[in-house]
Amino acid sequence: MRTKIFSVTITFIMLANTLHSQSIIHPWHVIDRGGGKATAGGVTLQASIGQPAIQAMSATSTILESGYIPGMRSLLGTTLTIQFNAEENWNMVSVPLSVVDYNKNIIYPTATSNAFSYNNSGYTVETVLRNGVGYWVKFPSATTVAISGTSMVQETVNVSANWNMIGVPSGPALVSDVSPIGTTIVSNYFGFSANGYFIEDTLKPGRAYWVKVNQSGKLAVKSSSVLSEPKASLFADRKRKSLSPFTLTGVNTPVDELSQLHIRDAKRRERILYFSSTKTDFDLSRYDLPPVPPEGVFDVRYATHRMIEVSDKEHPKDIPILISSAEYPITILWQMKSPSVGSAVLVDGAVLSMIGSGEMRVPRSSSHVSLRLSPAPDADLPTRFDLSQNYPNPFNPTTTIKYSLPNDAIVALKIYDVLGREVQTLVDRIEEAGYKSVEWDAATVASGVYFYRIEATSILDASQVFTETRKMALLR
Repeated sequence: MRTKIFSVTITFIMLANTLHSQSIIHPWHVIDRGGGKATAGGVTLQASIGQPAIQAMSATSTILESGYIPGMRSLLGTTLTIQFNAEENWNMVSVPLSVVDYNKNIIYPTATSNAFSYNNSGYTVETVLRNGVGYWVKFPSATTVAISGTSMVQETVNVSANWNMIGVPSGPALVSDVSPIGTTIVSNYFGFSANGYFIEDTLKPGRAYWVKVNQSGKLAVKSSSVLSEPKASLFADRKRKSLSPFTLTGVNTPVDELSQLHIRDAKRRERILYFSSTKTDFDLSRYDLPPVPPEGVFDVRYATHRMIEVSDKEHPKDIPILISSAEYPITILWQMKSPSVGSAVLVDGAVLSMIGSGEMRVPRSSSHVSLRLSPAPDADLPTRFDLSQNYPNPFNPTTTIKYSLPNDAIVALKIYDVLGREVQTLVDRIEEAGYKSVEWDAATVASGVYFYRIEATSILDASQVFTETRKMALLR
């Protein structure tokens, strides 16, 4: 899958430039020790009793005193135009500048939807937008959005417990530049593109991002000094796949080493979910997904609202898969990266075991789709292919044949007589990794010497083929 490059361009405009008619909001020079409201430069401040609000320390610097001011913003007084490329359909956007008119239709005149903000009760239509808040907005086609206003290098955003959509000031901010105040960040930062949610490490002006916190508080977002020393690498978005590879907290495991479910709809939009029965020692809460996007945005997730699921240590579990705004039929493709005994896809109760790689189709939106994960086996998996001597030997009339598979394989186990003629096929199927055994009942054949031969072709590497033949004796 390819995504459009979502680029962000900041154009500095000289103060005398007539491109933007807004008057410049200069650095604040407001001191209010009475705890009331104070106004300067078109901005109203609410100070704490007995504390100064903001004192100018230099022409371009301000300082926040011990009396905390909600929503404090530090302005450089520079008029800018920020441009970004919006994709066709839904986008997550924000207002990165102090503007004259915050009406949605003025800021996004070509949008074909309302602007939706989010709180814990769901999405809310907003006609007057705010700095620091993220919004869902729909555009009829790919377009360039240009927003002009006065620059901000710091934004303090109010956040509520659980998920929040936030924006950043006028320059990119590394996630390490976001400081929680009175709360704790408990998720990755998620952006959005046509390929779905992705994990971001650099927050860019004009875009919006999901972040989860454990309780209400504030996030102080500071740009990474790019206004005075531009760094091109911070402005450019990289091409991304949906939820591109990252490292799992605690076990240093690349997500590409986990087994995958690819869900693809009739419009060939695709999302990826991850699962494992063997790698289970990490904090799943770090891989919660943000809330489901608005109607019309293709979205796939486990019913737990996570992108990753692992097996329980003791009991099998079925995890429903939620599929939103898909065009049916959909195709479910799987790719097993490690042995996962008992893994299966359930569609309306029908069970399809997943071994190696494969696919299936789901024709109707009314179908219920789930992932089944069984506990990982207690015993270690074999380290090599092996065929053991049958026991007992000699035998009459039954004997047991054991063999080992270090990974999933196509297995054929057959019995031959001394002339090389095939007598019986005991196994002819795909089998999961592990220690195996099969019994041969020779009640219908004559006494004598027989041979049993195994051929096992690894699912993970078709060039890896194991063959071995052993002799046994039937005595009556």
